Amino acid sequence: MRKYNSLVYIFLTLLALLWTIPFIILVLTALRTQNDIVSRGVFAIPKQITFDAFITAWKQGKFNIYFKNSLMICFTKVPIGILIASLAAYPLSVYNFRLRDTIFLFFLSGIGISVSITLFPLTLLLKKMLLLNSLGALFFPYIAFGLPFQILVCRGFFHSIPKELIDAARIDGASESKVFRKVILPLSKPAIASLFIIDFLGTWNEFIMALIFINSDKWKTVPIGLTYFQDQFSSAYPTVMAGVLISILPVVTIYVYLQKYFVKGLAGIFK
Repeated sequence: MRKYNSLVYIFLTLLALLWTIPFIILVLTALRTQNDIVSRGVFAIPKQITFDAFITAWKQGKFNIYFKNSLMICFTKVPIGILIASLAAYPLSVYNFRLRDTIFLFFLSGIGISVSITLFPLTLLLKKMLLLNSLGALFFPYIAFGLPFQILVCRGFFHSIPKELIDAARIDGASESKVFRKVILPLSKPAIASLFIIDFLGTWNEFIMALIFINSDKWKTVPIGLTYFQDQFSSAYPTVMAGVLISILPVVTIYVYLQKYFVKGLAGIFK
C-alpha cells in the first residue's frame, strides 16, 4: 500500500510539473529580449533578465487603463452582486412560505438564458439609459447574469447552517437583519469566498458584452484590451507574454488568497 501511494504521489508530481511547464515558459519569455528569443529559441534559458517587456505592455500597450477599468468593475460588481444574492437566498432557505420553490426556480432559470440573445435589447436599453460606452453599461448586465448562480450557491450553503443557531439568535432577541449579519454571513465565509473567486474570474474574463457595449479605449477592460494589444505587438513575443501575465495576475492572486475556502464552499451547495 505504501509503495502504491508513493507511485501515486510521483505520478501527480510529474503531472503537476507538466501542467506548469507552459506557465514557466510564459514567464521566462516575458523576462527575455526579442533578440534573445530569435537567436536562441523559445526554450532556452535567458542570458539576461529584463522587465522592459512589462514596462512596454503597461504603458504603450495601455494596460494601465485596461487594468484599472477591470479592477473597478470587478471590485464593485462582485461584492454588490454577492450581497444581493445572499439577501435573496436568505428567505428562500430559512423561511417556509407559499411559492418559495417557484420563486427559486424562477431565479434559477436565468442560468439557461444565453448572453447572445440579450445583446440587442440590452444595447437599446443601455442607449436609452445613456450608459453605452461606459463602465455602467457593464455593471448592471453583469449583476443580472451573475445572480442565478450566486443565489443557487448561497441558498445551498444557507441550508447547511443548523436551524438551531438561527432559532437561538431569535430567542435572544436578534432581529432578522441581525441574524443575517451576525449568524448567516459569518458562517457562510467559505461559500462567499468561493463565489468571490468564481464571479471575479467570470467578470474579469467577460468578453462579449464588453466588446459590444464599450468602444472607447478609455473604458475598455483587460480581455478587450488584450485582443487589440496582441494585434499591435503580434511579433514582439516578450511584450505579448508580459501582457498575458499582467492580465492573469489579479485572478491568480485572488485564488491563492481565498483557495482554502473554495472547496469547502462549493461542497455545501447541494446540502
